[in-house]
Amino acid sequence: MSVEYELGLQTLLAVRTELDLKISDDLLRTCFDIQKKYQFSHDRTLSTQAMDRLIEQYVEKSGEKHTGDGA
Repeated sequence: MSVEYELGLQTLLAVRTELDLKISDDLLRTCFDIQKKYQFSHDRTLSTQAMDRLIEQYVEKSGEKHTGDGA
């Protein structure tokens, strides 16, 4: 990993902590990776679609944890 990558991710994690947001490290890392991957893409829909999929997966997992049986 590059120094810039680590600095960007560490800043994002620090702001999350400073604002006392309840967002997992894993979710933030994955969001950061998606944005990093598509930052120079001319097609902005690629980043949006990837973020939408990630958030949908996260919400589904979160819902399963809260219901316990998936119902």
